[in-house]
Amino acid sequence: MKIDGKSIAENILNNLHAQVAVLKQKGLTPTLAVIQVGDDPASTAYIRQKQKAAEAIGAKIILSHQSSVISHQRLEKIIKDFNNDPSVHGIILQRPLPGPLAGQSTSLCRAILPAKDVDGFHPNSPYPVPVASAIIKIIEHVFHSSLITHSPRCACEAGHSSLDDVLGGKHIVVIGRGDTAGKPIADMFMKKGYTVSVVHSQTPHPDAITKTADILISCVGKPNVVRRDNIKKGAILISVGITRGSDGKLHGDYEEDQIKDHASLYTPTPGGVGPVNVACLMKNLVQAATKVLL
Repeated sequence: MKIDGKSIAENILNNLHAQVAVLKQKGLTPTLAVIQVGDDPASTAYIRQKQKAAEAIGAKIILSHQSSVISHQRLEKIIKDFNNDPSVHGIILQRPLPGPLAGQSTSLCRAILPAKDVDGFHPNSPYPVPVASAIIKIIEHVFHSSLITHSPRCACEAGHSSLDDVLGGKHIVVIGRGDTAGKPIADMFMKKGYTVSVVHSQTPHPDAITKTADILISCVGKPNVVRRDNIKKGAILISVGITRGSDGKLHGDYEEDQIKDHASLYTPTPGGVGPVNVACLMKNLVQAATKVLL
């Protein structure tokens, strides 16, 4: 059965809309500065999603669209200007960066003030990485809703009051260890003390690990990373990775038609993790703006 990420995201955004209304009564509009370098189509699509979510909650987005040949120094200057602008509460440097800047993305992201790092990439950022928060929201939705009762393996777990109750005995497997998804997701689960295995390109016999996963989170962005023959029947599948196929459509790390009768629950692409990720980013932005009033 599909997990409806759009519905989860709408609930988050509805709550945020009410919070933003209160902030606006106090003369404050949560404002996010997004710096885009170059014209990567995927980045443009992601930014459009952020703009729609911001509009839905009444927040504001400032888009700083720069040429792909911008210098490191100039980019740092733009970040510094947003750091010093009190009307800007959150700053995002949209990744991936093009050309030589790609190898400098970590240092550039760390130039963002931690208090405005709503993407959560700075070591001292007070905000969780949105995609990691999104995974938690999705899992909470699965185990605290009627969805779980559709799976005989999981029916007894419906209604648990805490994530610890649900995940304490589960084996979570994360495929991929990239800085923007796999690593922060795995780190989050490990910090909470859950049983987590990370599978990557150098992992020997990866299928032997993925077949033991109760919850499998794939963050690769390549087709057919997850297949019917390398997952356990009844597993919950979450695809963070996205790729555009030869058919022009977006696909996750698995083909839904192949796994839908083998997995108990799965996120679709599109409409799975993506909307929840953006909603969690908006939550960080509203928190950043609220702190201004404290």
